[in-house]
Amino acid sequence: MKARLAAIVVSCVAAAWATLPAHAQTVYRCGNEYTSIPCPEGGRVVDATDPRSAAQRAEARRLAALERRQAEQMKKDRLAAEKADHNPAMVSGFDSRASATPHEAASAPAKSKTKKKNRKDASQDGFTAVDPTTVGKRK
Repeated sequence: MKARLAAIVVSCVAAAWATLPAHAQTVYRCGNEYTSIPCPEGGRVVDATDPRSAAQRAEARRLAALERRQAEQMKKDRLAAEKADHNPAMVSGFDSRASATPHEAASAPAKSKTKKKNRKDASQDGFTAVDPTTVGKRK
């Protein structure tokens, strides 16, 4: 009962606060900059009042609060799903058969795909380096 009474009081205070007129402040445009201080030269006054009605502003605040609640719920759902799934590879979108976590994979030494015997005998690959200035000249 006390919580409901507190909610009613808060909503009444918020409604009263929303109906108060905003303090008008003069805004000046000086080139590509907006300021509350008049420009030394070439500045102009900009109409910075909110053209929306009080009902439109209240609706915008209501929608923003709803989106904040939805975002918080989505965050809670995501954290719960991550906690339920103990496989960190699946959380990040990788195959569940991956044995290493991303941290372990990054710290593991890189494996060479080239066989060692091919490195020792480079003449088997069919490449021979030639000096282009000696092409066509015989010794």
